[in-house]
Order: sequence, then structure tokens, then C-alpha cells
Amino acid sequence: MPIINNSHGRARLSWRRCLGLIAGLGLSFSAHAQTTASPIDPTLPPDEIRQLTKEAFFWGMQQVGFYELRYQFTQNERNPAFRGVNRVQHNRQLFTAKERFATTPNASTLYSGGSFDLTKEPLLIDAQAVTEDRYWSIQAADQYAHWYFFVGSPFTGNGAQRYLIVGPDWQGKLPEGLRATQVIRAPSNAMSLTLRLAVKDVNSAEDLAAAGKIMDGVFMAPLSPWEKNGGKPVPLEQQPVVKGNYRTFPRMAEIPDVTKTMPPLDFMQLTSLVINDPAMTKRKDSLKEAQTLQRLTRLGLREGSFFDPAGVTPEQKKAIETGFYEARKEARRAVDSGLLDMNGWKLQTSLFYSENDYVLRAGAAEIAWGSPVPFESHTIGFGLVDSKGETLDGSHNYTLTFDLNDLPPVTDFWEMPLYDDYGYFVDNPINRYSVTSYQLKNGDLLVENNKLTLYLQHDRPKDPKKARNWLPTPREGQFRLAPRFYGPTSPLIDGSYAMPKIVRVK
Repeated sequence: MPIINNSHGRARLSWRRCLGLIAGLGLSFSAHAQTTASPIDPTLPPDEIRQLTKEAFFWGMQQVGFYELRYQFTQNERNPAFRGVNRVQHNRQLFTAKERFATTPNASTLYSGGSFDLTKEPLLIDAQAVTEDRYWSIQAADQYAHWYFFVGSPFTGNGAQRYLIVGPDWQGKLPEGLRATQVIRAPSNAMSLTLRLAVKDVNSAEDLAAAGKIMDGVFMAPLSPWEKNGGKPVPLEQQPVVKGNYRTFPRMAEIPDVTKTMPPLDFMQLTSLVINDPAMTKRKDSLKEAQTLQRLTRLGLREGSFFDPAGVTPEQKKAIETGFYEARKEARRAVDSGLLDMNGWKLQTSLFYSENDYVLRAGAAEIAWGSPVPFESHTIGFGLVDSKGETLDGSHNYTLTFDLNDLPPVTDFWEMPLYDDYGYFVDNPINRYSVTSYQLKNGDLLVENNKLTLYLQHDRPKDPKKARNWLPTPREGQFRLAPRFYGPTSPLIDGSYAMPKIVRVK
């Protein structure tokens, strides 16, 4: 429900009644008649509105993405991703081209997770021992996409583990037996939690079931159900689905992807909701954030009031739109310049990342919410151009060749997913969306002369042997590769690994 002060509420009600009387008399008014006062300081000239909108974009893009994603998870019951607040959803099937509520997912990992609110009570994580050699991790982030909690095979090993994540202001009695290292104080009451499980053989129902069994052995829920059950996990199907009660506005159901379907005025409303959300704990130690929020009050983005676009004048709207799209371009340029060059590929690493770099933070949100992160679990590369610097396009054919003596240096595994220009998997007749080191190890891929060559093209290769290494591309339009390196070692952190180039062929 929008925040609105009483005086404005009475004015709007009175005006609507007047419109009803006028309509009954057969009278009309200009479509430009102003019915609601603008939330923006009337003394602000257009250029200052433009500049402040850019500042709002840089500061708030990650938080806006979190807010909208939380709405889809916890409030939009029509979305297949809906699971309620403080409850995870187990995705027991690998992502395909049909799922379009999350950009740039993996095609070789199962996911479980959701949005949690630590305002009332802590979150308990209780994970059974993992007895096989399989990558798994649990990671938690706040609304700024600051990932502050990492457990799993690369971090804490495969033994049974238990952790309690408490909110920044929580005080209470802890369960018996917890060590200090098992109690994690979150920086915000709002948090996103993700469990990843590698599927070593994407064509094996048995391996998929084995990964799913590990998923069932992980309990991630508020503390009270666990305590009421005698200190034991409660099965997911017995956990209630509780719909979130966060403030919304009508168009939120229409913008599941803020980087593709969010117009500027929607962004302003979402930023207003972020500022007024008590669960999204602000950074009390950040002078930069405090000063930024103070400046944004003149734009109508302040605590205690909702940004109502009905009052924005045409001139103000134009300035907001100009600033919004300028900021989007600058943020994307910041990401491009902030990525390390890796033999023509772009490497996303946290080696030089700063949480106070708002422009880079916003640009990362443009790629996909939740990035950048401290890349302790994995680093990410981006293949956007071929060996001649030309943008990858589905109307052409390409090859990507690895020497088996010089594969990406990882301790766990690597995956090579391919996406369309919007960050979604490409629909194809063999339902193949990526290639992994597991497939290479399993003997599923063709190796000739100690080389692994991937064929990136829309049509199936005529040679049946080459078809084993086929990674389908869209028929036309741009596409991208975004390899994940799980357990990266030094060359995949500092960008010194010579990633092979993508070669366009006739």
C-alpha cells in the first residue's frame, strides 16, 4: 500500500468526487490538468533533477532489484517462483529456456533458496553431512548484494554443519551448544539465501536424484519451528507458506526483470519503497550513503512519504527519463571498464571491488541481481566478441577450442553457459544450454588431438561427432557466453589465464 500523507489523500478524494460531478454534467478538462502535487522540490531545475536521478540510480539499483525479486518470491502468487517469505523453494530440475524469471542462471546446478526477514527471529541453517565429492554451497546476501555468509564444500567442507543468522538488532536466547563461529550477525534484516548443488551428469536421472537428496538434507528456516520440533529440522512440505506484506504498487507484477521491463517512474517508486522499508537496514557506518540519501530528499525520495508519479510534471518526467537512461549507460560502461581483460574475455572478480563504488554496483545489477559479490565461490567470465573483436551474433558460426593441457584452472568445476542478449537460455531441440568440465570428465564430449572444440551455431553440425560438442545459438541476434569457474585459482582471479578466443568460421 502506498505511503501518502493525509492532506494529499483528502485532496485526491475531493478531486475525484469533483470529476464525477463534472462528468455527470457532460464537462471535461485538459489531460494535462494537475491533480496531485509533485513529490519533487519545485525549485529544482531540470538539470538538477537529471543529476539526482542518476545518483538515485547508482545508489539504489541493487536494492531495487532485491525489492522486486523479493516481491516475486514472496508476494506475487502468479509467479512460478513464489514461495512465501522465510521459506525456501527447492528447484529439483535444472533450469531451461522455459524459465524466464531469473537471468543468467546455471544449467548444471540445482538451486534452493528464498527471501528471509530477520526482523522477528533468526534463521537457522542445519545441513547434513555430504558424503560424496560434489560441489555445494550456501551463501547469503543483503539488499546491497553484499554476500557475507559462505559455507559448503569450498569453504567449510562436507561435514554436518549448523549456523544461526541473527538480525543486526536482535537480542535473545541462543540455542544450546552453538559455538561463537556458528552465530552470524547479518548486516541487514533483509536477506537472500541460495543453496547451489552441482549436477555432475546432466543426462542422468540418478545423479539428479542424488543431488536432490543432498538438498533435502539442508534445513533453512526461522529458528522457532526447529525449536518446537525438539531441535530437529521440519520437512519443507510441513513449513507454512506465508505471503509477504511489503508495500507495493500495481505495476510491480509487470516488471519481474528490472533491467528489461522497468521504466524510469517505476524505478523512482521502487527506490521510494526501498528507502521506506524497515527490514532493509541501511548502512549506519556509511557517511557516503547518509549524504546521498539527504540529497535525494529533494527528488521526493525520503523516509515517511511515497513517490507518487501522478504529480510529476511533464518537464520533470523528461528530466527523470534523461537521467535514468544516462545513468544506465554510465553504469554499464563502469562494468566494462571494471572487468579484467582475459585474452579478449572479460573477467568479473572482486580483487579490486569496492562497496562504495555505486556506479559499478549499479552496473553489476544491470547484468543480474546479486552481482558483484566477493567472488570466493566462483569468478565469472564474459565472452561477448569473437577473435576479431566483432560482437557475437547468431547469424554466424563460431568455434571455441581448449587445449586439454591448459584448461581453466579450478579446484571444483567450470561451466560454459550460453545466453541470448537478454540473459536467458536459448531454446533448442536438444535442450542443451551449457557445457561443463564434468561432461568432459565423463567422456560425453569429443576430444581430438588433445583438443576440445565447441561448436557455437544455430544449426546442428552435419558431422555426428561434432554434434556432441554443439552449443546451440539463437538463429539471429546477439548472444553471449558467461563461463563460471568454481574454485578459481590465481589465473582466474587476476585475469592472467589465457582463455581461448572465439573464432568465427564460414
